[in-house]
Amino acid sequence: MNKKNKEGQTLMESLKFHDKLLMIPGPTNIHPRVLKAMSTPIISMTDKQFFKVMGEIQEGVRYLMKTKNHWTMVLSGTGTSAMEASICNLLEPGRRLMSLVSGYWGERVANMAERMNIDTIRVRSRKMGMPFMLHEIEDALKINRPDVLYVCHGDSSTGLLQPLEGIGNLCRKYDCILLVDGVVSLGSAPLNMDQLNIDVLYSAGQKALSGPPGVAPISLNDRAVEKIRTRKTSVPSFYMDLTLVARSWGIVEHGKFPYHYTPAINTLFGLREAIAMVIEEGIDQLVRRHQKSQILFESMLQQMGLSFYINQANHRLSAIISVLVPNDIDAVRVMRYLDEEHKILIGGPLLVDSNVPKFWRIGFLGTNANPKSISRTCQALSKALSEQRALKSRL
Repeated sequence: MNKKNKEGQTLMESLKFHDKLLMIPGPTNIHPRVLKAMSTPIISMTDKQFFKVMGEIQEGVRYLMKTKNHWTMVLSGTGTSAMEASICNLLEPGRRLMSLVSGYWGERVANMAERMNIDTIRVRSRKMGMPFMLHEIEDALKINRPDVLYVCHGDSSTGLLQPLEGIGNLCRKYDCILLVDGVVSLGSAPLNMDQLNIDVLYSAGQKALSGPPGVAPISLNDRAVEKIRTRKTSVPSFYMDLTLVARSWGIVEHGKFPYHYTPAINTLFGLREAIAMVIEEGIDQLVRRHQKSQILFESMLQQMGLSFYINQANHRLSAIISVLVPNDIDAVRVMRYLDEEHKILIGGPLLVDSNVPKFWRIGFLGTNANPKSISRTCQALSKALSEQRALKSRL
C-alpha cells in the first residue's frame, strides 16, 4: 500500500462505538425514533415539504416554550450559536449588556459581548452557584441601566436553577430586554416564556428534549424584535442575522422562504421527532419526570454518603446534579472506571476556580431521566468508590 492510501486507511473503516450511557450535562442519549427520523432521505430546503416541516417545528417550539411569539425559529448551530446571535442582534456599540454571573455561562456571554465592543457589566453572585435574589437584580438594574439583561436559567457548570419569577417585570420597569438561557432548563424545569415576560429565550436540541446537537430553538417577542429593528448599525454577523433567519423561516413575509443558508435539514428532522415525543408525553409531564428523577437520584447519592455543591434543594437543577468529590477520592479515576468498566460517562468540572471545590456533574437529561439509568449509575459509582478506597487501605 502506498503512502497516499495509508493516510486514508482508517477512513475506509466503518465507525464503531460502544453504546454508552451518557449521564453527562449533554448531549444525552437519543431515542431510536429520533435517529430514524434523521436518516430520512434528504430534501431541498426550497421544497414545499420542508417548508411544512419548518412550520411544524415552529409550532412545536412555541408549545415547549409556552409562547405565542411570531418570531420563533431554530438556528442551525449549538446553543452557543443562539447565545451569540442574541448578543449580536440585540446589542451594538453604544448599548449595554448586564450579565448575571453565577457560573460559566454568564462569563461566556460577557466575553462574547466584549469581542463586539459592547459595554459589558458583570454582576457576580456572592458565590459561584449561588442564585441571585430579586432585590439584588433590581439594585443592579437601577445602577447600571442596561439595554439587555442576561440570565442563565439552568447553569450546567454548577447545577444551579436560577429563579426567574419577577425578573421580567423588573426588566419592563427599567426598560431593558430580558435574555434567558434555557439550554438545560427547557423540558427539565417549569418555564413559561409569556407568563414570565421573557423577551428572548433560546435552548438547544441535545439536552432535556433528547434531540440531536446542532440545532438551537429561539423565540423573540415584539419588544425584542423592535430592539433589533431600531439598531443604528448592521448586525455584524451575516449568518446570525436573526432578521435574515426569520425571513428564511417564512416569518417576515408569510408564505415566502428566501434563501439565507442551507439549514441542517436532517438534524431538523431529528428535532421535529424529538419535539413530537415531548408533545406525546406532555411538556409538564416531562418536567415532572425530571423532578421525580432528581428526588430519586439525590436520595440514592445521599445514601452513599455523598453531598451536593448546591446546598438548597429548590435551587438545584432537576437535570444535572453537582456531586462533591470526597476528599479521599480521585475524581478522574472514578470517571475513567465508570467509562471503561461500566460504559457510563459522567461530567467533570467546567469551572476553573480555586475557590470552588471539586465536583462531578452528573446529568439525567431527557431519555435518561428514569429509575433504570439512575440506579445503574449509582450502583457503578458506589462500586467505584468502594474499590478505590479498598485499594488505598491495602497500600
